[in-house]
Amino acid sequence: MKLGIITCLSIAVVWALLALVQLWFQIISSDVFLKLSITAGVAVTIVLTVTLTIRECLTDKEMKSKGFIDE
Repeated sequence: MKLGIITCLSIAVVWALLALVQLWFQIISSDVFLKLSITAGVAVTIVLTVTLTIRECLTDKEMKSKGFIDE
């Protein structure tokens, strides 16, 4: 769980820094920046979805083992 959150935050922070640098200095072309922005968004979405799914499965497994929910 922590690894997924750290990964998402890292991608978001790196993208935010890139966006600020791009705003002031335009170090890459706007086409490449758009592609990087879309890639960062997709990556965050995938990592967050996988992280939440794993957490949900582990929580269900723990609750089943403790007898709180039926199988």
